[in-house]
Amino acid sequence: MDEKGRIEKNNAIREHGKQTRLRHASMRPIVVELKLDLKCLNKSERNNLWMYFTQCRWLCNYLISLDADAFRLFNTRTRDITSLDKDGNKVDRCLTMPAKFIQSVYSSLKRDMASLASKRNKTGKKNGKLKFRSEYDSIELNQYRDTHWICYMEEGDKNGKYRNTVHIAGIKRPVRVFGMEQIPSSAEYANAKRVKRPSGIYLMLTC
Repeated sequence: MDEKGRIEKNNAIREHGKQTRLRHASMRPIVVELKLDLKCLNKSERNNLWMYFTQCRWLCNYLISLDADAFRLFNTRTRDITSLDKDGNKVDRCLTMPAKFIQSVYSSLKRDMASLASKRNKTGKKNGKLKFRSEYDSIELNQYRDTHWICYMEEGDKNGKYRNTVHIAGIKRPVRVFGMEQIPSSAEYANAKRVKRPSGIYLMLTC
């Protein structure tokens, strides 16, 4: 792409974002809780859904263990990391989750660190560092139509297949969900979070 084409593309993106913000200014955000029906998936797909939470925990603790320079230079394309097991021994891990999840964990930690730094600057007092996590119960899905998208009401094929389902990055097949009736017919879909609970996996969808 030449310089003129790049400028035109950037202007188009900027204008589209401006129109979206103007439209959203008159709308009210709501969060809808949808429960994933894991029975429609095979064993491998179910294991992947649960395993992504574990891999996010590995990555989170690995990033926290890095010094400031190594953290700043971390490449979100990284797949091979080292984490500690429950006995404190170093274990080599290979991440299989989508790159968007790696970016999400990294961005979340950067925000947390910036928040701690801002608090230090504001109060002048030292505050604690980020602590290693024994659980990672929430994965951000920050880009609709990329990390997640749903088929609702009239969407799907002529026989109703794939209707009332959600597509999630890292899982090839659509997943049935319960709770779609909570979504207003005129709603626009935005970001979401995949949340792990003892009762199952939920999608907290912002509309």
